[in-house]
Amino acid sequence: MKKEFNFKGAKKVGDKFKNKDVKVAVTARIDQDVVYWLRKESEKLAIPYQTFMNSLLKQAMIKTGPVLLTEERVKELIRQEMKSA
Repeated sequence: MKKEFNFKGAKKVGDKFKNKDVKVAVTARIDQDVVYWLRKESEKLAIPYQTFMNSLLKQAMIKTGPVLLTEERVKELIRQEMKSA
């Protein structure tokens, strides 16, 4: 390994993506029945299950208090998410 590195022209990576909606790949351990449900429900809505899962998590993130989602509310949230995309 080099003893010295030249960072003269280097830029911070964080500055490039500041205030942008960037998707980040993550690894998560999720119960099998939850994944099955996510895929089944996303197929009904004709969207990828990752998009469905992201919309559920985002909605939970912005809600205050306990999150209680009915099937109808989830469908409504997905429609809103798809319109804004």
